[in-house]
Amino acid sequence: MSTKRQSTTRPSRRSRRSTSDPSSQPPPALPAHVFAPEYLALFAERDEPDTAGEADTAGPWHVEPDPKGGWAVLRQGESFEKSTLTVPTATFERREAALLAAAVLPGLGRTRFRLGSDPDDRGHPILQEGVVAGHSEYFYEDFIAALNVVAALMASPRDFALLLDAIGGLALEHVDKIALARLAEPAG
Repeated sequence: MSTKRQSTTRPSRRSRRSTSDPSSQPPPALPAHVFAPEYLALFAERDEPDTAGEADTAGPWHVEPDPKGGWAVLRQGESFEKSTLTVPTATFERREAALLAAAVLPGLGRTRFRLGSDPDDRGHPILQEGVVAGHSEYFYEDFIAALNVVAALMASPRDFALLLDAIGGLALEHVDKIALARLAEPAG
């Protein structure tokens, strides 16, 4: 006596896709804004938090050709291809200057170092996280701003890579030689 075996294999999930299966549908169009204007309007009347300066310059930034000529520095998500209303944060005639701007902008909002206003016998205290890290003979705010930018570059490989791109090949060859020579020197 022969018995017929019934197949118990189920159809694969791929073959059972229907129009109600979200993966078979094209992705939905992205909204124009993540936050509704009414929601953002509530914040317009409040003071900005201490981190607002850093948030405004944090980026990430990118560089693309400006339709009006030169090179534009834009925040991630901004592009002339996406909108003709795009307003660049900065524009430059040369790409390397735009890359340099994209590299340093994040450091402008970060304040690792602050300058103490009351000098002591060594000068104006340079504070790092509220602790004296050094002194400056003068109340030199540009010096502190530069320290903050360089510290930010050291902490951000992406921004440092933009700086290296802006430097160009010849300068990088010299940097390579200098850095190798410094490795051979005693620390200090």
